[in-house]
Amino acid sequence: MAMRTAIHSLARVHKEIEDVNADFHSLRTVLKETENQFEWNFVMFPNDGALSHLPLIGEIIIPDEYPERPPVLHLFTPTSRYNVDVFRGNLRSSQHSTMCFDILRSKKAGGTWEAEYTISCLFASLMQALVSQRVPQTYGPDKPEFVTMERLAKIKREVQDVYRSHKDLFPSLPPIPTIKATPITAKRFLFTRPGESSGLDTLDFTQQHVYVSQRIHLQDRKKIRTWSTVLDLRNLHAGVVFSVILSNKPGTDSIGKDKDTILIRNGVTGTAAKKKENEPISWFYHGKPLNDQNLSVCITVTNDQFTMAYKDNDTNEFLVHGDTPISKLGEAQIGKVYRKPFYLIIVLKKRSGDNGFISVLDQKGLGFIHTPQNQIAEHATTDRPTSVKLVLGIEQTARLQGIIDFYALGMDFKIQRGVAFPAQCTLINSFDYNNEEFMKMINEVYTPMRDKVNELNVTAIIADGDCVAILTDTQQSSDEGEADSVLSDKMTPIIMRLRDDSVKRTCADDLSRRIVEDTQKDWVHVGDAYVQLPQPIKVECRLKIER
Repeated sequence: MAMRTAIHSLARVHKEIEDVNADFHSLRTVLKETENQFEWNFVMFPNDGALSHLPLIGEIIIPDEYPERPPVLHLFTPTSRYNVDVFRGNLRSSQHSTMCFDILRSKKAGGTWEAEYTISCLFASLMQALVSQRVPQTYGPDKPEFVTMERLAKIKREVQDVYRSHKDLFPSLPPIPTIKATPITAKRFLFTRPGESSGLDTLDFTQQHVYVSQRIHLQDRKKIRTWSTVLDLRNLHAGVVFSVILSNKPGTDSIGKDKDTILIRNGVTGTAAKKKENEPISWFYHGKPLNDQNLSVCITVTNDQFTMAYKDNDTNEFLVHGDTPISKLGEAQIGKVYRKPFYLIIVLKKRSGDNGFISVLDQKGLGFIHTPQNQIAEHATTDRPTSVKLVLGIEQTARLQGIIDFYALGMDFKIQRGVAFPAQCTLINSFDYNNEEFMKMINEVYTPMRDKVNELNVTAIIADGDCVAILTDTQQSSDEGEADSVLSDKMTPIIMRLRDDSVKRTCADDLSRRIVEDTQKDWVHVGDAYVQLPQPIKVECRLKIER
């Protein structure tokens, strides 16, 4: 009996390992088998923050009691994050992890791990812990973590040292998915020192300096305006703090102490912040750090988008900065600011090292933004109780919530899909058809599909002030490899988050329809967010027929 249980457990583990490796875009993790059939090495590439795009090496050990007991995770690479490094003394233990996460303990042991969880869930939790700006503590509430330039340089050295010492485990690393930025006609930002009028081509860092652009206005529905600048950051060193701030305060209150300050802030360490009027400032990770050598960054501001793109040295093309490519500037994100003037502010503070400067390059009349594809497949709408639903399940929901967290959409919404309420969408309901038509569809179309696994390709995330949803393409297939086109015309946006209980379930349908109409007019509605993923993400789901 014990042998059969072990074999069954091992078969499940191999399937879950395959799922992790197949989902590299969202989990950024590759697992490689060892001589021990219950141990695997892994390399992970966080997408945001101080560790963004760096190879982190570790191992996962499957206990005999799996899945009743969670795997053991050892991260060889030090991260300088409390909850990740707290138990590094367990590196040689086959029973205890090096990290302090509730999901690494079963419910019997006071944690949150359940037998239906998977290895994908585990790595999604680890990824979230690595890219979250708030760090859980063993006792007490989460604490914010701020990364200094010195600490960033130290982390990079340690990551490279560990990778070199374990390079035989992963002699070649997979390419990291990136998003090519879209060029757009843009006016040039002109920078001056506060109180001066002459434009500058170089921005010095000899002590602390503040440089302010001309006045601009956001959220203009009548006239599309775009501004940009290209900064050559090759002279930045570890002793210089570099911040880019879009704010209604021209060169003052760069950290949002005043109630009436509105700002979006991105820094060299990958740490960012957002503040609405009369609200406290909120810190988070945004993209990758900007201390790479020979880096040119294009900062572009449109009516409702603040984008940082960097030039790839190999292709000479601009890529969307990191995996959190945009800061939306609609009413849902920063309030109604149509009549308020805004400024792009560059702050350079030399804390140590040599004096220097960064160059303001000719942007050649262009900016670079993250933009959706021109056409979006329309999705049908339903606004009454459903009879047939498409349910993604616990694991798929957790994966998608992790991706949405990476893009920082709807972080403050109260209702989120998760273990208790997996993501689902409406396909048909009885009120849309007469009884004969409806039953014919149930019996001939959906009942035969009920026990089949359907694959969806998640291609984009949409959001506004009410909801966050995912969009899929129309390529579904059963577990037998047969195409199931019956879902394509009935697919609705799959809601992942709602602001609160007052939001109608049709909000995602309205948002999807609005984005379709706006992109056909080459215009994105102020307040809407559309994030096209660099690669489709496959998720599995099943039909649920409610009677």
